[in-house]
Amino acid sequence: MERIIDIDHAEVERRKDTITRMWEYRRVDHVPIGVWLDDFGTFPLREQCEDGSRQFEVMVHSVNRCLRNLPDDYIPFVRVWPGYMTIATMFGMEMHWGDDPNQAPGALGYLIDDMNEVYSLQKPNARHDGLMPHNIRWLDHARRHLPADVYITGIDLGGPLNTAKDLLETNLLYTAFLDAPEAMHHLLDLVTEVQVDCNREIIRAAGGVERLTCTDFDPIWAPLPCKGFVSDDVCASFGPDIFTEFSVPYNNRLLQGFSGGRLHNCGPNPSAHLYLTHDTERFGLNCSFRYSRDDIPKLKREFSGRGIIEFNFDNGERAEEIVRGFEEIAHGLAPDVIGMPVLFLDHTWSDDDIHGIYTDLRGISERYAREIKWLA
Repeated sequence: MERIIDIDHAEVERRKDTITRMWEYRRVDHVPIGVWLDDFGTFPLREQCEDGSRQFEVMVHSVNRCLRNLPDDYIPFVRVWPGYMTIATMFGMEMHWGDDPNQAPGALGYLIDDMNEVYSLQKPNARHDGLMPHNIRWLDHARRHLPADVYITGIDLGGPLNTAKDLLETNLLYTAFLDAPEAMHHLLDLVTEVQVDCNREIIRAAGGVERLTCTDFDPIWAPLPCKGFVSDDVCASFGPDIFTEFSVPYNNRLLQGFSGGRLHNCGPNPSAHLYLTHDTERFGLNCSFRYSRDDIPKLKREFSGRGIIEFNFDNGERAEEIVRGFEEIAHGLAPDVIGMPVLFLDHTWSDDDIHGIYTDLRGISERYAREIKWLA
């Protein structure tokens, strides 16, 4: 088994300080560049999801590649990821795998086609049901077998509305907002309780929230007390009134206890003007560059001096597309908002490619930082 190469603790702490300062809008010499490296060259995604030991082996290899090839910003992390649908499996739903072993799994079918059925749902146990025992086992394994300077992501649980999407027949998900709002609130209250319980077990298995990058999937290290995280991809498909009633209250319960946190929505962002109404002092958005780039003017207006935005390059963009995209982000958000690029790379990127794309982006990130209106 490959071992993690020597890590310079002082260097990791310096990089963490840069991110901490960025969250507080205190001056830094460059906007950090995030890298998320996956590897499906030895074991395809399905084998990694089903066999935690193989996923762990791949993650250790990826950490070492990043440590060797990224001269700054990278804070080592590993990710325990069995799929997106942990909470759906806790309610008894089965996983569905397609023919492509590198295609992410989903939940098979749906559980509910009549909103009256939500009242008969029983609350599952966060330690024993569905995929959670697998998650807990491998979070604990990562904690025990990795140096303290390697952080661990939380589990990709989605969010309350993402879970509702898995449980409900597709059309029912949207008609229930208008036709059965009480039943929808009952369902969201239940799945939020379950997710709060899951987060508690995730934190316990990881050895404390300080060992996590955040409470959910984001691999970019967040400082305390900004570890909260919730996904709300469904909010891309409805308007502000529904977001206010059916997203914000339940998202807030998952962010409770943190004075800072992040929301994930790939995009678009029809309710961007409401994101910072969440009960946090510091707020971040994690989104996809492809699906949120048209919202950059809106995001600049809403996040000015108060929030950070992570733009995921997660659609197989080539190096030149990433460079152009980051230039577009910097030009569109400066001098008011920090936009951090997060690169999704895989085994097809050579060591030289990884080092090269970081070098290409670093010059942009330094110019961008010089233009930001810092608070201190």
